[in-house]
Amino acid sequence: MRSLLCLFTSWMLVACASPSPAFHGADASRHEIGGNTFSVYVKGGHAQAIRTNFAKRPDIRVIAFQAETAIEAASGCPVIEIYGDVALLTGTLNCGQKIVPEERAKLVKPPRRWLTCVGESSASHWGDWHDVTLDCF
Repeated sequence: MRSLLCLFTSWMLVACASPSPAFHGADASRHEIGGNTFSVYVKGGHAQAIRTNFAKRPDIRVIAFQAETAIEAASGCPVIEIYGDVALLTGTLNCGQKIVPEERAKLVKPPRRWLTCVGESSASHWGDWHDVTLDCF
């Protein structure tokens, strides 16, 4: 049982830096930019950067700039736009141009999905919550 648990744990740790299905089989490289480590996968006109280190309350603008730098180092192509979150960013490449250090990619923020939830909960005698029921639409 113990060996099965170790095997499962190691499998989960390996999966942490795995690319999304669209990037399976992509060229992979590792880059350290500004104290953050990125695994970069390049396939076609797109690239994906996965931040593999811990960062306490990272700023998306800083991480996006660092991921863009890592993608450009891995691909040799400038990044036109980049989108995602502080852990995984995907960039669109323009390999027909040269990299110009002063030009930055457009950070595309995902559209907000407004979600409304209505529900009930009850407190236990210790003050924590249990039996939470939510209906979201």
